[in-house]
Amino acid sequence: MAKRITGAHNQSRVTLAAAVTAQVGDLIGYSAGWVLADANARIPARYIACTAGVASDIRVAESGILYDDASTAPYTAGDLQYLSATAGAHTATIPAVSTTLTILQPIGHALTTRRMSFDLARRTALRLRASAAVDPASGLTDTVQNLAVTVTGVLATDYARLASAPTVVQGVIYNGSVVCTANTVTVGIANASAGTVDGASTTVEFLVERD
Repeated sequence: MAKRITGAHNQSRVTLAAAVTAQVGDLIGYSAGWVLADANARIPARYIACTAGVASDIRVAESGILYDDASTAPYTAGDLQYLSATAGAHTATIPAVSTTLTILQPIGHALTTRRMSFDLARRTALRLRASAAVDPASGLTDTVQNLAVTVTGVLATDYARLASAPTVVQGVIYNGSVVCTANTVTVGIANASAGTVDGASTTVEFLVERD
């Protein structure tokens, strides 16, 4: 036997985009057509495939139970499952932070070593994260700088904040102010030291929320 969906709720039918192949259990999202969901491509999962197809009409569900008899004990009971950086897949490992803006989407949890309960209904803002190097320019005492940092994939309508950043680097204070424009976040920093400071480049992690 292979993967199958039981107890499916909020079922529908969608037509896969050209050249898109889906198997039962694949996560499906929308990006200029119905495609495989992908954390790194920033395509959130909206459904799970209940039937297989290639660029064709398939049946999908928003919630239910995925039974995987195609693999040997693919789950650890109780583990959360997340949308993967592998298109269509899910994983118990939360996607790692990197320079690629990546979706952090829980999609369900393992009930047994073979069964996973999934629920893809959106109830809160979508969360994403990325890391980027921030290199402050030389700043005089009591001056504030706004540094534009490239974070590919950020939208002007996103809300972002510093998820992990040093409070002070060589006298430069990161004040947590972050403004989003297309592919850019602007970070506010201040020099509160007694003298000019050219802060060292440091890696900052951004947490992004998207409606």
